[in-house]
Amino acid sequence: MVKLIDIARQLGLSVTTVSYSLNNDPRIPAATKQRVLDAAEKLGYRGRSGKPRGSGYLKQVVLCLNSLRGGVYTEIVEAMKDTLVLNNCDLMVYVGSDVTRIKWMDGLFVLNSKVSNSDIMQITSRNIPVILMDRETELDGAVSVTLDNFNGCKEATQCAVDAGAKTFAFIGGPKESFESGYRYNGFKSALAENGLNDKNTLVLQTDFTYDGGLNACRFVLEHTRLPDAVVCANDETAMGIIAGLKAGNVKKDIIVTGFDGVMKYDAPNRFVTAKADPAHWAASSSYSMLQLFEHITSTAAKKIPVKTVRYNI
Repeated sequence: MVKLIDIARQLGLSVTTVSYSLNNDPRIPAATKQRVLDAAEKLGYRGRSGKPRGSGYLKQVVLCLNSLRGGVYTEIVEAMKDTLVLNNCDLMVYVGSDVTRIKWMDGLFVLNSKVSNSDIMQITSRNIPVILMDRETELDGAVSVTLDNFNGCKEATQCAVDAGAKTFAFIGGPKESFESGYRYNGFKSALAENGLNDKNTLVLQTDFTYDGGLNACRFVLEHTRLPDAVVCANDETAMGIIAGLKAGNVKKDIIVTGFDGVMKYDAPNRFVTAKADPAHWAASSSYSMLQLFEHITSTAAKKIPVKTVRYNI
């Protein structure tokens, strides 16, 4: 079976150039594309589908993540692929923060708070549309499609208040995380509306991981009075908190809250999560990108709703 590398070797080109030529990428010179098409036909290259290649251009869309850890990312990637493939797009995942180094792309999804707004503006200045999945900001050529982080965490905190909690700890994500910041503001809003003083609330930052939650819980147990509730910026952190409470043999019935709703939960602790639908989020982001490809723009940020789910409360 003839492969891309066979064509590349015969012509002295890179595999990337061959691939883009076969997909009729307008950025490849016409003469180069013709050389590749002629070689592909001569060698009998048929592609994955078994059909001759070169009949249509596939847009290359990049999803920029800070990490691949976490079930929510897997669901997002799969749902994006389902939507984009049907609309003649290829999805590539880039784990890193320097998006300006990505040379070949037609569109960019950003779900990585380490990507700066200035770098995003460099991308949009190249007339490449950007969907921001982690922040709400107005940048020309970019559209925000985020979870309702503020209200989701506010409602989860309210559930803890309704269950009797009066003292709290908040375990957030990295300092630069936009999502963690929005969720922390929702947490503070719930306390303020219930007349609860947040001045003595313990606030810790982690990395959104189980181990981060476990380490934060150890600090809480060793250095502070136990709160009535621990509000976490995501479910993985919350699971670490719950494991830490169990390992510390804590007798107090502490309420724990999370965010995302992607973790299976069967522990005895009282738990609340703001459940998101990653597939809805991914599809909405993908359709927004497709609209930008058609020059259909909207300045209004889109917020994907979340709902609170309670366990043992």
